[in-house]
Amino acid sequence: MYEYKLYDGSFYLAGYVIELAFKARICKILGTDYPESGEISRSYKTHKLDNLLKLSGLYTSFDHDINQNAALKVSWSVVKSWSEASRYSPKGTNSQQDVRDLIEAIEHPDHGILTWLKKKW
Repeated sequence: MYEYKLYDGSFYLAGYVIELAFKARICKILGTDYPESGEISRSYKTHKLDNLLKLSGLYTSFDHDINQNAALKVSWSVVKSWSEASRYSPKGTNSQQDVRDLIEAIEHPDHGILTWLKKKW
């Protein structure tokens, strides 16, 4: 999408990378597949990255690391500002730079949120 200058869609989908990574981590620590139904499935159905971080069991480690790494803290501030509600934003809401900033915050090799998360798997 990004190559075709569809920045709103790119922004929207990029945020799901982190959401799904946290949900995969939660499944791993619980030793279960993604629950499609039932009471526990409600916890999984959130899009709130702060809540998913806590449910992933990584909050304490992450809090420590962002206090030691200012660039990681900046990346988190960019990533946690993402919302699934961006799919409803008017066309042209997100610029190329917005998408670049989000992708950088997600996958930077030294301070990307996904990079950090992969080290905890």
